[in-house]
Amino acid sequence: MPLNKRQTLKFFGTCALLCTAASFATAATPYPVKPVRIVVPYAAGGPVDSLARALAASLSTLWGQQVVVDNRPGANEIIGATNVAKSPADGYTLMLATDPTLSLNPFLFKKLSYDPLKELVPVTRLAVSNMALVVPANLPVNTLKDFVSYVKSQPDKISYGSSGIGNGTHLAVAWFAKENLLQMTHVPYKGLAPTLQDMLGGNIQAAVGAVSVIAPFVQEGKLKVLGVSGPRRASILPNVPTFTEAGFPRFEANFYFGVVAPAGIDPEIRAKVASDIKKIVSQPQFRAANLDRFALDSILDTPEEFDAFLVKDRQAAQSKITASGAQLD
Repeated sequence: MPLNKRQTLKFFGTCALLCTAASFATAATPYPVKPVRIVVPYAAGGPVDSLARALAASLSTLWGQQVVVDNRPGANEIIGATNVAKSPADGYTLMLATDPTLSLNPFLFKKLSYDPLKELVPVTRLAVSNMALVVPANLPVNTLKDFVSYVKSQPDKISYGSSGIGNGTHLAVAWFAKENLLQMTHVPYKGLAPTLQDMLGGNIQAAVGAVSVIAPFVQEGKLKVLGVSGPRRASILPNVPTFTEAGFPRFEANFYFGVVAPAGIDPEIRAKVASDIKKIVSQPQFRAANLDRFALDSILDTPEEFDAFLVKDRQAAQSKITASGAQLD
């Protein structure tokens, strides 16, 4: 039976009220209401794992729900990233990753078991680890300009080490070499520790690595730092100039720690996670214990800011990988 005008208005008015009520009910749905998992694509005990565990403990307290760390190491973060990409997009699976997951792997591998553009979304870039260019203490150079001149005087006779082909420590020096027309030999290792040990043994003459790892060797007089990345000098190496101060503003050598989630996550949950992480990392005690002592700079991007950063970072990653010739499959 057809509705008259009054009945029609009443019907649509009721529908509008119901839709509004449903919307409020959805917006008011609490999060989280069960344990949250943070996937770490590295083994327990490393810097990414340590930061994730500190973050998980603080989020557990803030949310009143257990937040657990799930270590999924291997394959340049691909194992962990794939696990997260294939997980439900309900906000209960997150990942603390570094550059490979979102920026490097798409250009290092012809085929990936996950799509960083379609299956993962950035939540917040919470910190950046600055790096330093280090040489043996007995190398006859004291500045970056000295180093460039020294390498040019001995083409193909200077070797630099890295933590592996396609690693940020490899790409940074390869890019620096291309920018400054340097001919050096790349020697890949399985991590920064063996790289520095081989440098102490006199087998390589340069490397780039995290400031926090390099600093003790410098303070003991075993190695010499020529420059550090970042907009300011590192507090644990206050006498070392930044690359910009040393005359090389285009030399970027750092890696970020970012939280990502499966694509399709509710935008409100995504924003809440980013906001709550910002609250935690902004606390002086947390920052001192988990960032400052590792020479990490807090960033605390919003999801939108992280998105914008990745557009530029992926372009830079593609240029560096092309310059290095790195390919992992």
